[in-house]
Amino acid sequence: MIITPSNPSRPYQNVLIGHQFTREFFMFAKRISRSVFATLYLFSQGSLAQSMFDSPNFLLAGGGRPISHAVRPSLNTVQLDAFVNQIMKEYGVPGVGLAIVQNGKVSYAKGYGVRNVSKGTPVTPNTQFPIGSVTKSFTALDMMVLVNEGLVNLDAPVTTYIPEFKLSSPASTRTVTVRNLLTHTTGLTRTDASTFNPKITVKDIIATAATTPLVGKPGEKFVYSNVNAIIAGEIIRRVSGQSWANFTQQRVFQPLGMNTATLSIDALKLLPDIATPHELDVKNGGSRPIDYLSLGADAAAGAVNASASEMARYMLFQLGTGSPLLSQASLNEMHKGQIAAPDSNLPGVIAQLASKMAKNSVRVPAPLVTQEQYGFYWNVENFLGEQIVQHAGNVTGATASVTLLPGQHAGVVILANIGEANTFMDVMRLHIAEVLLGRSGPNVEAVLQAQLKVLGQDNASIAADRQAARTYRPQPNELSALAGTFKSLADPQSTVVKVIDQRMLRLESGFRGVRFTVDLIPLGKNRFMATGQPIAGSVVKFTGGEDERAIEIEGLNGATPLAGPSK
Repeated sequence: MIITPSNPSRPYQNVLIGHQFTREFFMFAKRISRSVFATLYLFSQGSLAQSMFDSPNFLLAGGGRPISHAVRPSLNTVQLDAFVNQIMKEYGVPGVGLAIVQNGKVSYAKGYGVRNVSKGTPVTPNTQFPIGSVTKSFTALDMMVLVNEGLVNLDAPVTTYIPEFKLSSPASTRTVTVRNLLTHTTGLTRTDASTFNPKITVKDIIATAATTPLVGKPGEKFVYSNVNAIIAGEIIRRVSGQSWANFTQQRVFQPLGMNTATLSIDALKLLPDIATPHELDVKNGGSRPIDYLSLGADAAAGAVNASASEMARYMLFQLGTGSPLLSQASLNEMHKGQIAAPDSNLPGVIAQLASKMAKNSVRVPAPLVTQEQYGFYWNVENFLGEQIVQHAGNVTGATASVTLLPGQHAGVVILANIGEANTFMDVMRLHIAEVLLGRSGPNVEAVLQAQLKVLGQDNASIAADRQAARTYRPQPNELSALAGTFKSLADPQSTVVKVIDQRMLRLESGFRGVRFTVDLIPLGKNRFMATGQPIAGSVVKFTGGEDERAIEIEGLNGATPLAGPSK
């Protein structure tokens, strides 16, 4: 897959400007696209590597004070192992790192499956995974360390720390605060241009904010954007005099004993026990290894790599007294819902869409989570009457999830080496949350699959399409009739479709400043499955006649238009 900037001479200037389709496409491509769902491949259970840690760092909270040892539900590890292996099989996940903490210690840590499907090496609790946007919670922690030291004021304008920072509205420039950055309420929208173009700098991103249309006034609306975390990371650099990476390493990783966690792919590759990223292998079934994605300007939004064991230490700190890194009040502030965020959580989004699209005769199960809010780079939600705090992470070829149950002094981290496995993560984390809460709740997977069936995005529907991708043979001229040049709806350059080897199409298009080239394998009826990032596994459909032909991408929220007639 080839990714190039939409305009090499001006790689970032127009990324956030233009059609409202930009944000809609993001919602599809990065949160609820078909690549959210698993590939069809089973890998055997990994080595048994259960660990019961006796180190004082595990027996005490992050601040060194003992945590209350109230009686909590015990883990049936045999049932847990059977569940994890079953769900990995159903969702085609090659490898998983899992850790559970309860009452101030790690109660379970284990690796399942393989680090690399080509090599077959088993995952262990110490296998390092990219954790994607879970990184943002580390950036929020960095900021709160500076707040506790009196060096940053959450409610001070961003311009206090970055004088040249501007938004497209002078009034918003004066009022946008550090708190707005940490809660995604600046009014800025999402872009991925800096993710895929290492030439884009933080300086470019700050400059572009001045010409980006806003979706609302600061504090008015939640809109998830890596840009907010990038700017927060720049404040940390300017105030501390250290790079975001060095500050995180010295002020967070070292005190928490996260001794092998890394902040770059170059550093990750030097370690012996690392998980290889994977994507759906559309042609052959299963999954295939792919390259790591190195992050540049947006490192503060997604560059942390860590193991399940190390993330267990992080959860213990987040559930503890807070000192010596933070006061308990600061931890509570990070975990408190600051803004309503109904589209921040996949189970909530699926339930809303299914209820909206269901016919009167179809009963849609009730949402699994409710009262979704957002804190300081943490989601806050209600599950079975309990407030839980969580965040997911996606980076090319890897998915992560951390869920905290503060009322139970418990938490679970799940790391997987395949991209966009968000439904898998939600099935896992909410099922384990039920166990940790000691309550009988709904069958999480059954509920999600029933809701997805209404949307035509359940596992059975996806499996049928993937089978068609491996077996369908197009008729003569079936593909050539679809080739041509189209007008892109989210990119200044045209969308181009070519026939490759009489068997598939090649699509070159773009969105949010990112150009991409992917192959399209036919499924029949002008439907194709994409192979290659950033839309691997997504279904692309051609509609209309020759003079009115358009291209759209199927998803949970229906068809998302990508390109239209060139005339």
